[in-house]
Amino acid sequence: MKTITDSYPPLPLKYLLSLIREFENASLSLKQTIISELIKVHPILSVDFSKGSVLRRARKIEERDYPESVQELLWRLGGVASVGRANPEGYPVLYVADRPETAFSETHIEGSFVLLSEIQIRDGCKCRIAPIGEMVRVQRSGRGFLSGDASSIINNMLNACSLNEAKSLLITDAFLFECLVKDDAPYSVSSYVAKSVFEKNSNISAIAYPSVRQGGAINFAVKTEDFWKSWGVVGARRMHVLNLACGFYGTSMTEHVVEITTQGKLVWDKGVVENDIAKRFVKAWRP
Repeated sequence: MKTITDSYPPLPLKYLLSLIREFENASLSLKQTIISELIKVHPILSVDFSKGSVLRRARKIEERDYPESVQELLWRLGGVASVGRANPEGYPVLYVADRPETAFSETHIEGSFVLLSEIQIRDGCKCRIAPIGEMVRVQRSGRGFLSGDASSIINNMLNACSLNEAKSLLITDAFLFECLVKDDAPYSVSSYVAKSVFEKNSNISAIAYPSVRQGGAINFAVKTEDFWKSWGVVGARRMHVLNLACGFYGTSMTEHVVEITTQGKLVWDKGVVENDIAKRFVKAWRP
């Protein structure tokens, strides 16, 4: 029976370690070459997700601002996508978070009005998500970010490999993970890792990775070109958000979108304040 390293032979351990040692002081061009070499041989784990958790996107707005179109809840049309942690310039993705507090933290909210959008995979649809660093997470903690009960299967696959090949596989996984989450602006390394993962497997529509600003939380970068194939908008609200401490926030003056028309116009329940609740649509909206 083939092991995972039989099907996806990793780089020889000694050679891998030499590349990693060279990486720190290398030029950007050489760093990208090394990343490409690692991703070429590395098996990128991905999981098909169906309808389940609601994900959130936050952005700052003015006090009197009531966005009018559904597109204002998502990404801006036109122009060139700016570089981010999980996308190079010109490669648009939608950044969303696992919970409101994560979205507020990622948006650097201190005290301002915020538009909070909520999205969910639609009934009968699936989205393939690649959680970066999943193998090393399973090996170290026994359970992956998104693998759930399948974590034991991954762990058994790793245990079936020879020791040096397993080490090479896990070091590669850990290294690519660190390239993604430990890079700083202008994100020249992390964005290249993400783009390379998307390009290696065109079926992957989203990348999941731990939040840098909110310990224990998860962010997702969803390809905009794939978004409407599986996702829909399930709610939106505007509120004043205040940063309390340690990743916790207070919200007030919350007003909700109660409907999105077939033309994509937002219908607000203006003047009706309902704090600390989510008012979700009966059916996810899509064009």
